[in-house]
Amino acid sequence: MEYTSSIAEPIRDAFGQFVAATQELVESRGLLSRVDSKFVLPTARLDSLLEALAGNYAALRVPTGVLATYESVYFDTPSLQCFHDHRRGRRPRHKIRIRHYPDRRVSFLEVKTKRNEVVTDKHRLAIPFGHQELAASELAFLRAHVGGLAGLLRPTLTIRYRRLSLISLVDNERVTIDLDLGVQGSTEVARRLGHLAVVEVKQSPFCVRTPVMRTLHRARVRQRPLSKYVVALALLRPESACNRLLPELRALERIDRRG
Repeated sequence: MEYTSSIAEPIRDAFGQFVAATQELVESRGLLSRVDSKFVLPTARLDSLLEALAGNYAALRVPTGVLATYESVYFDTPSLQCFHDHRRGRRPRHKIRIRHYPDRRVSFLEVKTKRNEVVTDKHRLAIPFGHQELAASELAFLRAHVGGLAGLLRPTLTIRYRRLSLISLVDNERVTIDLDLGVQGSTEVARRLGHLAVVEVKQSPFCVRTPVMRTLHRARVRQRPLSKYVVALALLRPESACNRLLPELRALERIDRRG
C-alpha cells in the first residue's frame, strides 16, 4: 500500500518551529503506564494547533526529519475477539501488533492492555526489523501478557501512517499526531483517511491543564474514544461494525472530507 504525503506546506513550516528533543528528554517520558486521550481534526486545522504548542514541546527527530513512517500489523483471533472486546468496552482488553519503524529500521512486538477506565499498560519485545511471524520467543512473550489468547492470534490488517511526536518540556506527557492514514486487510480493498489527523495525548498522571489539552479545548476539538484498529477493521469490514460504532465512523469520514 504505497502513498505519497499530503502534508501541506503551512503544516511543514509549523513543524520547523519545534526544538529537537534530546535523548535525555525522550528517556524521561517513557510513559509505558499512562492515560491516553484521543482527538481527531481535519489536517487543515493542524497548523494552528502546532503553532500554539511550539514553545512548550520538543519534536522527536528521525533520519528523514520530524515525520516518521509507522507500519503496524495487528493480530486477532479468527472470531475477532480483540476487536469485539474493544467495541463492547470490555476490560481487561488487549491490542496486539507488530510495529515497524522503517526510518530507524527497528521492529517491536507490542501488547497494549486496557485494565480500567483510564489506565493503559504497554509491553514490547524487540524483534528483527521486518519480522512478521509469531515464533517461539514471540509466543512466550505474548503468553506472559495475554495468556491463552496468544495461541489463537493471526494477522488481521495493516495500518500505515506518518507520525509527528512531541514531548513536553515540563510535564510527563507526549503528544503524537498521525497523518496520511491508510489501512489494508489480507483480501479487502485498501482504505485511506488522508485528510484526517489523529492527536493522542499520553500522560501520567492525567491533567486537563497542559498546553495541548487547553489548546484542544479552546479549539472545541472533542475527545473521541477511538481505536485505530477498531476503526480500520470496521472500515474494511462494514459487516463487523455494530450500531454503536456507526456514528463514530460517519463522524470520522465527515472530518476527513473537510480536511
